[in-house]
Amino acid sequence: MNRLFAYFRMRREEQIGFSILTVLIVLILFSTFLYDLVPKRKILSPEVRTLAEDLVSSPDVQYENSQVRKRGETNRSKPAISYFYFDPNGLSVDDWERLGLTERQIRVIHNYEAKGGHFRKPEDIAKLYSLTDEDVARLLPYVRIAEREFKRTNFERPMPMKAFTAPYESLRINLNTADSAELTQLRGIGPAFSRRIVRFRELLGGFYSTEQLSEVYGLPEETFLHIKQHLQVDEASIVKLKINHLDVNALSKHPYISYKQARTIVNYREHHGAFSSMDDLKKILSLDEAFFRKIEIYLDFK
Repeated sequence: MNRLFAYFRMRREEQIGFSILTVLIVLILFSTFLYDLVPKRKILSPEVRTLAEDLVSSPDVQYENSQVRKRGETNRSKPAISYFYFDPNGLSVDDWERLGLTERQIRVIHNYEAKGGHFRKPEDIAKLYSLTDEDVARLLPYVRIAEREFKRTNFERPMPMKAFTAPYESLRINLNTADSAELTQLRGIGPAFSRRIVRFRELLGGFYSTEQLSEVYGLPEETFLHIKQHLQVDEASIVKLKINHLDVNALSKHPYISYKQARTIVNYREHHGAFSSMDDLKKILSLDEAFFRKIEIYLDFK
């Protein structure tokens, strides 16, 4: 370095400045190398960001996320949940814990029983405020209440005759016409899930198959399999999409049409004219057969 200074006949001040500049250049080059090693966040496309924001901001997803956080906070030290058929009347603390309930939830149940409370039918467990809708949904299929005589307290009134309806085994619910109150007749479907089902039905325009109910966000598979035999649909009440008139935003609100697919459909329509049938829509090569099978029944080409 001294030879370099001597060659260029640098003064003392110039030598100090040159040294500082050299150090800065080395630091900049080194920091660039470190930056390349740091993992980069993937940037979502505008369409994906829009869909993600809509999904996260929806009340159903916010509710579900809050429940997931609560379960994550309270269940970290819990043993694995094991399921078995049980009678909630007089069930021991150990058995409730095996079913995944917390100490507080079990205490509320035992207080209810200590005050003379009884579970006369499986749906009665939904009356306990300490149980979440998810708890009720996962436990209800396993409730088996033995035949017994319960002593009526002074606070209980005889059930009116109109309340004695057909057995649960013969219950049939039309998914396209039932309101949220009717849906709660299904074992494992509480108020939260019934509202979610109605909301999903509104976005779809109606169900054409009972299998579509399994697509409702957060619905446990065992609950769906348990209630499937009690479901039916009426395709005549399905509301269809006027594909030749709706814009991108309106089309993308349907659960089966992404924003990108909606934009592709509208762009093709603008360049080639209105669709007269599914055959015209199938000319869009970027849309696959799986998409056509799911969406065909919801399209109106008039």
